[in-house]
Amino acid sequence: MVLQLNYQTTLNEIINRHIAIGVEVEKHRISPDQTLSLRPFPENLSAELRPYVKREFCTSQLEFALPHSTDPELNVKLIGAVIKGTAQQLAPEEQIWHYSCPPQIPCPLAEVPISQVPEESNEYRRQSVLKHDVRRLLNNGTHINFSFSQEAIAYLMRELHFATRDDLYLQIAQYFMINRWLLTYLFGATPFAGQDYFDQHHLCGPVRSIRSSSLGFPNETRGDYRSVRHYIAAIDQAVANGELLQPREYYESVRLKSGNSKDPNRILKYGITHLELRTFDLNPLTISAVTPEQIRFIQLLALYFAYQPHLSGSQIQQLLAVAAEMNEQVALEAPTQQCAYATQGLTLLTELADFVERQQLEATFSEVLDQFRDCFIDADQTLAAQVLAQFDTY
Repeated sequence: MVLQLNYQTTLNEIINRHIAIGVEVEKHRISPDQTLSLRPFPENLSAELRPYVKREFCTSQLEFALPHSTDPELNVKLIGAVIKGTAQQLAPEEQIWHYSCPPQIPCPLAEVPISQVPEESNEYRRQSVLKHDVRRLLNNGTHINFSFSQEAIAYLMRELHFATRDDLYLQIAQYFMINRWLLTYLFGATPFAGQDYFDQHHLCGPVRSIRSSSLGFPNETRGDYRSVRHYIAAIDQAVANGELLQPREYYESVRLKSGNSKDPNRILKYGITHLELRTFDLNPLTISAVTPEQIRFIQLLALYFAYQPHLSGSQIQQLLAVAAEMNEQVALEAPTQQCAYATQGLTLLTELADFVERQQLEATFSEVLDQFRDCFIDADQTLAAQVLAQFDTY
């Protein structure tokens, strides 16, 4: 779709037609007693579902990967239809688990069935369960992949003086990393976990996001986002010194991606094609695990972050160190507690609202911001608080 540069509101066209979103949702299959299913991966799904239902680390896990679309409603509608259709075709005694933290595990941890397909991933998975607590590896989430069209990239590079496409994507990744605490506050949805999730560490009460905290998915390696080469070198070094088994084990909140490859070195040859945001808990209040409002918010943030000041390497290092501490604090706050950074959150949302007005974006984006602004005024409106109110601790 060609970008009409003679539009007065060029950014309105970009945000509605030139930011493609691809969503990946991971969910477990469970048995009638609400425990992790030990049955093999379902091989008999119908032909219309099979392209969108992938194998994951554990045989109980299903990954729903949908085509990229610029339409948030279409994204969510497709995801919901595929998940619902899959649920209807599972074995009669199986259901889909809609929560990020894993259900109770009905076997010794060493006997949790790990996927044997594809065969080339077997050794990596075997080493992963030796290195990490398998219960942490069983955390599921929603990954949002986004990319600009070539026309939008050309416009933004010229408008904002980015030398390359990689520079544009890198800056957006930097700002998403710096502000990921905001996404944890708004979209955290794991206030509790099953009784067998912990051995010795027990939370004093519900929190916003176990999965997004140090108690969630294993994520000990911190990335270096000062430049694309720093990003790649940090991952390569972590593999070389044994900190990471393979580049695919780099589980930071934002990944720079080139095609479908998990090897960041591909970026050096082909460039960044999209960013993968991995910071989202499943939303258990909707079968799709994500809402159109959440996707619109990501589209808006991506465009807004492109317009922010360029950061120096030293600034980025300092801001990322603070951001990691902020995210941990927010993730472990009580769901109904006012966020420690509510003032910063409201300020950012106000700046986003000003950006929407200044760039003449659609009223839909103002409505989304109003909804999320209310979450900072009243923590009971956050997703974590809603989950806590509607779900019993399992």
